[in-house]
Amino acid sequence: MSSASRGGRKPPHAPGWTPRPRIIVASLCFLAVAAACTRTPSLVTPPGYLRVDIETSPLSFDPRFATDAISSRIDELIFDSLVKLDARGAFIGDLAESIERPTPTQLVFHLRRGVRFSDGHPLTARDVKYTYDSVLDAVTISPKRAGLEPLAAIDAPDDYTVRMTTRGPYAPALEMAMLGIVPEGTPAQAPPNSYPVGTGFFRLAGFVRDEAAVLERNRFRPAPGPGIPGVIFRIVPDPTVRALELAKGTADFAENNIQPDLLGYLGRWQHLRVAKNSGTAYQYLAFNFRDSRLRDRRVRQAIAFAIDREAIVATILRGTARVASGMLTPENWAYEGEVGRYPYDPAQACRLLEEAGFADPGGGKPRMALTYKTTPEGRRLGEVCQAMLAKVGIKLDVRSNEWATFYGDIQHGNFELTSLAWVGINDPHHYYMVFDSMMTPPRGLNRGAYSNAEMDRLLEAGEVALESGQRRAIYAAAQKLAAQELPYLSLWWQDNVTVMNRDIAGFVPYPNGSLRSLATLSFDTRAIAVRHQRVQP
Repeated sequence: MSSASRGGRKPPHAPGWTPRPRIIVASLCFLAVAAACTRTPSLVTPPGYLRVDIETSPLSFDPRFATDAISSRIDELIFDSLVKLDARGAFIGDLAESIERPTPTQLVFHLRRGVRFSDGHPLTARDVKYTYDSVLDAVTISPKRAGLEPLAAIDAPDDYTVRMTTRGPYAPALEMAMLGIVPEGTPAQAPPNSYPVGTGFFRLAGFVRDEAAVLERNRFRPAPGPGIPGVIFRIVPDPTVRALELAKGTADFAENNIQPDLLGYLGRWQHLRVAKNSGTAYQYLAFNFRDSRLRDRRVRQAIAFAIDREAIVATILRGTARVASGMLTPENWAYEGEVGRYPYDPAQACRLLEEAGFADPGGGKPRMALTYKTTPEGRRLGEVCQAMLAKVGIKLDVRSNEWATFYGDIQHGNFELTSLAWVGINDPHHYYMVFDSMMTPPRGLNRGAYSNAEMDRLLEAGEVALESGQRRAIYAAAQKLAAQELPYLSLWWQDNVTVMNRDIAGFVPYPNGSLRSLATLSFDTRAIAVRHQRVQP
């Protein structure tokens, strides 16, 4: 038996071997070993659980409050909603067995019978109504309240019927039906270490912040096929350590959080498989319009011309993304490709900055100082932008904070420049949530306080246009205006890149990066349990 077949290890001079990833990994092995030796787990993982490495702790296990991507990914394994998106991005029933639209302002959902929460009690329409009412209650201060603003009423005529009535014709009404449902009476401010139960395939069995969240099967929710007994989401902030844990076999699965320059290295391990699929996650650079310098469109355009996005995608991301022209990908029904573009042109960037009044009195390059806020993990992009902007006379101060602090700053408008990603964009209604002047936090997601009367007019018209051709025309105009105005600088659409153990079968990638198919995948749990025991330090 070869050394590769015994432990999944490739010989140092195997065909196709490239030394650079090995150098990176070797240089940080001490970090990984030290972390493993000093970690004192307080959560015990039962044998056969799938081990998934994530980069940050989820901020909420209550679907009424979860807005960050990590929380949303985990919550959709615990909670069901009236509708969900399938693997092609189309709306399908979830808790709703069937859906009717009897009038332009009404949606009627007929619930599936026999659904139970993980504590055993049956789901009824009253639970659905309560969930929505609690979000709409101003006392709860739910960040999802703004998304339900078009909802005039929600009723439960009987135990298995839910009726939504909107204030007027509302095109993206089905998006409101994607809220995870909690039991009637679930408090908005739960006691410490107390979390809502859901009707999903899993229930939360344990959570230690900055360490792990353990999900076990909901015994009241039958799974198709054998499934897996549970999942442990381990918080591993360092991307190189996540890669090493996959290589060692102490992690089974990771999605969209492995450094692109380590994917080739991981692909050489016989027990791992790397898969890449087109995704809808949208990476962008956000400008704060409260800053008078950034309100000048010439400054925003100069920054756009100064950042070589093609080079970033080709080198830093190793081709695991597509340069974006806007929030919607080419696969989206409302995508408009004929918009203004900003190819790399530092000379044009300098000219625009000079026009905006940032010329160096001494005759040198224009001068400007800006602050870029990010997380430690996102610092690399900030440093790349820092180097590119320096060439046109913009000094970028890169400041990083842990996720909760960073996210709080962004929500409160405490930034000048930052970069984030929107995941799961399906309907162009998202343009309204982030660019309409009325949608600044906490009401919406316009964190940069962008305001443009023409954009408001278009986006508010798109909210009430029910005919698909009319909506497409409206959002085509909105995308062209966004490319001209640059409330965001579009960076790229991120591919969904998954690294998983080859024993895993049945994982279905979703364009929005959803992990819902973890509930239905399968693998030989006995073999996995044996391997987990073998690799323990």
